[in-house]
Formats: sequence, C-alpha cells, structure tokens
Amino acid sequence: MSFSEKCANFIVKKREKIGLGFLLMLIVSLFLSFFVEINYDLSKYLPDWSLTQQGIHKMEETFGYPGTARVMIKNVTMGEALNYKNRIEEIPGVDRVSFHTGENGAFAPNYMEGKTEDLDYKDGNALFHIVFVKGDSDLETKAAVQEIENLLGDKAVYAGLAVQSKTVEEQVSGQMGFILGLGITFIFLILLLMTNSYGEPILFLLTILVAVGLNRGTNVFLGKVSFITNNVAAILQIAVSMDYAIFLLHSFELGLSKGMEKEKALSFAVGKSLNTILASSLTTVGGFLALCAMQFGIGMDMGLVLAKGVVLSLVTVIFFMPALLLRMWNFVEKTRHKSFLPSFKSLSNLAYHISPAILLLTVLLAFPLNIMQGMNHFRFSSSAVVMGEGTKISEMAEEIDSVFGEENLLIAIYPSGRNDMESALGGTLKSLPFVKSVQSLSAALPEGVPEFMTPKSSLDLVRKDGYSRMVITLNLPGESEASYKAANTVRQILKDYTGEDSYLVGDTTATMDMETILRADNARVNSISLIIIFLVVMLSFKSALYAFVAMVPIEMAIMTNMSFSYLEGSQMIFIGFVVVSSIQLGATVDYAILTLDHFKEEREKKERKEAISTAIRKSLSSLLVSGSILTVVGYVIYFISSVPAIGQLGKLIGRGALCSLFYVVFLLPGLLRVLDKALMRKEKIKEVVKEKREKLKESEEIQEKQEVLEIQEKKTT
Repeated sequence: MSFSEKCANFIVKKREKIGLGFLLMLIVSLFLSFFVEINYDLSKYLPDWSLTQQGIHKMEETFGYPGTARVMIKNVTMGEALNYKNRIEEIPGVDRVSFHTGENGAFAPNYMEGKTEDLDYKDGNALFHIVFVKGDSDLETKAAVQEIENLLGDKAVYAGLAVQSKTVEEQVSGQMGFILGLGITFIFLILLLMTNSYGEPILFLLTILVAVGLNRGTNVFLGKVSFITNNVAAILQIAVSMDYAIFLLHSFELGLSKGMEKEKALSFAVGKSLNTILASSLTTVGGFLALCAMQFGIGMDMGLVLAKGVVLSLVTVIFFMPALLLRMWNFVEKTRHKSFLPSFKSLSNLAYHISPAILLLTVLLAFPLNIMQGMNHFRFSSSAVVMGEGTKISEMAEEIDSVFGEENLLIAIYPSGRNDMESALGGTLKSLPFVKSVQSLSAALPEGVPEFMTPKSSLDLVRKDGYSRMVITLNLPGESEASYKAANTVRQILKDYTGEDSYLVGDTTATMDMETILRADNARVNSISLIIIFLVVMLSFKSALYAFVAMVPIEMAIMTNMSFSYLEGSQMIFIGFVVVSSIQLGATVDYAILTLDHFKEEREKKERKEAISTAIRKSLSSLLVSGSILTVVGYVIYFISSVPAIGQLGKLIGRGALCSLFYVVFLLPGLLRVLDKALMRKEKIKEVVKEKREKLKESEEIQEKQEVLEIQEKKTT
C-alpha cells in the first residue's frame, strides 16, 4: 500500500473527528480575524534602505510623523474662518492649524510661515493646513478628521493623506463584504449551470469558505496585511481553488461508478486527488510566492496571504471535505439534473481548424504586444491608489487646487546648525520657481530675536535632538517628471548646505523610490514566476518541450491583457503593473496543463487531429468553470470597488482569465499541430528508456536469483 493510500484510508476512517477539528479551527480563526491589523499606508512597504524610508525613520524618532490635511471652507468671512480655525484646534487629535491671511495676528503659527504673497484666504474661501498629533492612518487622526467633517459638513471640501486614509478605510470596509457576497452569488450561479446537481455548488462553496475563514484568521500571525490584500484575497482564493473540490467529487463519483462502497470510493478519491491537487496547486502557489521576491513589501504581504490561502484550500479539500461529502451525499443525489452544458464537439473542431490562423496571428502580434505592454502609462504614487478619476476625494482635491493651486509638501530633516546657514538655505529654496513656500524657524524669526524666546512646545516642532525640520511646499503635482526634477534639486541644495546626514521625505520622494523599486521588482518577479512555474510543469510532464507548449499560450495571454491597457489609453497603477502577471500565470497555467494531459492520453490511441480535438472537448467544461469563475470574480471587484488600485487589479485579473482561456482553446491546438512529431518523439524516447530500464531491472533480478541459487548449491555441496 502506497503512502497516499495510507493517508487516504486514515482521513476517511477519522473523517468525523477531523471534520470537528476543522470546525473548531474555523471558529478560532474567525475570532482571530478581528485582531488582524490592516495597513492603509503603502509607504510603509518601502524597504528600509530606500532614501525615503530612512528619512521617515529619522523624522519619526526625532519629531514624529504626524498626519496632514487640507480643508477649504467655502463662502465664509474672515471672522468666521478664524472662528472655525480656533474650534478645529480644540478637537482632540489636532496638533495645529495654519491659516495665513497676510494680516498681523491673523495667522498662526507665524514662525512656520514662508512667502507672504501666498495667502490662504481668497474670494471668500479659507484654506486650513491641519497637522494632527499622530499619523495619517492612526485611529485618533481618523476620529479627528470625522469631528472636522461633523463641524464643517458641506461647507468645506477635504484633501490630504489623512483624509485619503479615512476615506479608503470606509470604502474598503463597506465594500469588501458586498464584493465577497456578490462574488459568491455569481460563482454559485456558474456552478449551478456547469454541474449535474443543485447540491454540488453548496458542497463546493461550504468547503472552500471554511478554507477562506482559516486563511483570514491565520493572517494574525503575519502582524499586518495591506488593505488591498485584505480586500481581494478571500474572493481570489475561492476562484483559484474551487477546482480542487470539484476534482475530489468527480474522483468519488468515478469510484462509485466502478462499484465501490461509499467509504471505499471516498478513500479512492482522496488518494487519487492527493497527488493531482498537490501538483495543480504547485503552479498557483509558485506564482503567488514569486511576489515575495519584491523589494516593495506589499509583494511579500500579498504573496504570503494568497499562497497560504491556496495551501489551506488544498488541506481543507483533502481533510475536511470527505466528512462533509458523505453527510451531504444524499442531498447531492436527490438534486440531480441533466447537464446544461453542450458536448462542445463543434467548438473543439472549430478550435482545431482555425488554430493555424491563430498561430500565425500570434507570431505576427507577439512583438507589437510586447512593445505595447511596456508603453503603458504607469502611476506609482500612494495618491493614485485611492484617487481615481471621478472619485469624490479626487474631485475635492481638484476643487481646492483650482482656488489655491497645487501643493506638494517636502519635509527636510538635517543637523541643526547656525541660524544664518538655515536662513540662507531657506532663501535659496524660496528663490526656486517651483517652490511655493518655505517654512522653518530661522526663516521666520525676526532679526535680533533670540531663539530662546520661542516657546519650547513650538520649538520642538522644528528643532529637536540636534536636528532641524523645514517644510518646503512645491507648486507641482506629487507625481510628474517636473516634480521629480524639483525634488532632486531640493535634495542636492539641502546636502550642499547641511552635508550628507540630511533627509528629504514627502509624497514625491516616496513616489520616486516606488517607481525605481517597482520597475526592478516587475522584472524580477516575472522572471522568478516564469522559472518556477516552468520547472514545476517540466517536472510534472518530465519534458521541457511540454512545459514550453504550456507556457506559450499563458504568456501570450499576459501580454495581450497588459496591452489592452495601452490601447485603452488608461493609466496603470503600480499594483496591477507588478502583481497581475504572476497571479495570471499561476492561476491559469493549469488550463494548458489540463489540456495537455488529455492530449497525451488521447494521442496514445488516436491520430493527431482526433487527439487534439478530443483533448479540447474533454477540457472545455473544466476550463469554462475555472475561467468563468475567475473572470466574474475579477470584474465584480472592478465594478464594485471605488478604490482605483483594487478595481484595476480586479479588471486585469478578470480580463487576464478571459485571455488565457482564449489562447489555450485556440492557440494551443496550433502549437500541438506544429510540434506533434517532436512531442511524440519525446514520448517514444521515454518509452524506449522505460523499456530498457525494465529489461535491465529484469536482468538484474535474474542475475540475483542465479547468484542465490549458486550460493545455495555450494552450501548443499
């Protein structure tokens, strides 16, 4: 008895206890899921060696890293604006409010002001620059933003990182349940159409939902997960692992059709599924784990959660589903119905006949598609993740910019020196055409006024523990070539005046680091995922040629998917840019593997044409189930999520699944037609090698028997 058979018998024998154990683990996991911390600040994922992260660490340990917001009150008098300013400053969690009017005593704090020509009161509109005690994503800051919104209501519009963080959290938490519920509903409907029993979809979903619960709860051991991962992981886990449950049921039904008793058929199904599901999951896990090679930390975050979800789905199907299957079997049998699916004979024949044309078209388009996917307009800023065109938060930011102009804050941290040096630095920066204002202590102190006359609480905001802080406001957007050049210019001037032990942080510097890191990550992750999955497929088929044939349709599908974004003229946010290729490769390469498995089986007894057509026909029902589920899930995320990065990720996943399905059905037959002789030659070589090994083994056994006989004869003599 093999190891898999022993495992299968044990699982079936102990199924009730194992099932109870899973239910207890599920309860614990659901409880632990409430303690999983969600990270909404993507800058936290920058590596520690990046310039921005070094600056953030220095600022946090010296001054703290407070949250910020811009609030514009419309149609107010100066007196009303000042009254609102004072009331906002009294809100818990608010550190200070800067409101520069150009009038004596009408702005605060005056030591933090720079250019006097840049006023915060224009045409009855008042602009407040609010600094909070804690960071943008802190609960105290979010509560303070809510209090400000309660105070001002529709009289004001809101912008800034603190506002973005609160808005995203509200949107994500409100939409996640809806996305999951709607996704499950559509998956249920797809399974109803593509199975032979009304009870089967319930069985499948119950099984995988247990795995989803286990995955969410075990995220607590990772510490934090990003809001993007938290929002899409559950529904993607269901989509990519549903096949495991389907395969186990089909294996169980195969056992019953051979005349086995239920328990015997279940042992047979578990044993048969163990190796098959494990092999199938390796490609998906490999694609997801490749994300962990990213230097930008969200790759590790997303890769671990998604890979862990697939592994837990596999474990749940093998160990938990047997108990659930036997308990629900009578219900599954009672709800049998005729298949709604056609035979797909016509479609498989069509796929075979047009495959040469598709192959030729693929050859002609491969190079242009590769060029186009690299010509996409990419966005790397944190703001791009949450501020898409048409979103409320984007419209409010644009309204403020239309009145007071764009603002882009850079914060310089440098060793404290002489006031005259700091004044000279501030003067040089203020002279730059792209600098709107410079805020520092020395720049604002009137000549002859000693530093000690400044209140310590105010002084600690800008000078502490041997370091000073200067706020530079640019009149440029956060993400643009102009802002990148401006940031580099400011950084060089800062080093010229203060030395190498100086830091510059802000949305622009973070975006610059993100772009550099993520472009390198993209090449690294794609290469690693390609190598891992190629090796897994090669080992599975014991042939590099079969692996090549499996990979070509999926890689073409990835290029086509990414090229659509270029043809649409849409901006691609870095999340989709980096992670989708690995996800699509890992989640859909099984389409090609399944079809090739059927081809190998059929080719042993049929001619090329019939073998290819039959392989396509046999695969189509499974391909349509998997492909349609992943497509629907992706587009549900796209249409429901108001967070641009999450929505775009869903769109790329959904469209990628469709592309993979198309190329496997229509391109793969063309590759098999062209490479049939080479593939068959490989198979014949394998058979010859196998025969030689068997003959060698037989000869060795005969020789051993002869040696034993000779020894026995000698002993007898």
